Amino acid sequence: MKRFCTGAMSYGSISLEAHSTLAEAMNEIGGKSNTGEGGENPRRLVPQADGSHNRQRSAIKQVASGRFGVTSYYLANADQLQIKMAQGAKPGEGGELPGSKVKGDIAATRGSTPGVGLISPPPHH
Repeated sequence: MKRFCTGAMSYGSISLEAHSTLAEAMNEIGGKSNTGEGGENPRRLVPQADGSHNRQRSAIKQVASGRFGVTSYYLANADQLQIKMAQGAKPGEGGELPGSKVKGDIAATRGSTPGVGLISPPPHH
């Protein structure tokens, strides 16, 4: 299953449970999950006691125009990097996470201010 990958869905747009379950499932079958542009909580990057990758770690780390959650630690823990150049499927301003969803762990993971809405910059046409 080396070539089987999930789509890029960011933590915040989907729940922590959904995001980590996708990663666990893909790691179990030898595929790769994609963080999306929301980053990944550093706790999910800590290796297992035997030195193997954390079961909840996404193999593909996405870096997008907003660079939410992108740190050197995040990048160093990637098997693959996906550089997203634009919000091609979304009209207008691009992707948006309402301020009501930017709280607690989501805000911390994204390196954002709680309660402040996040907008991914639109493509440069």
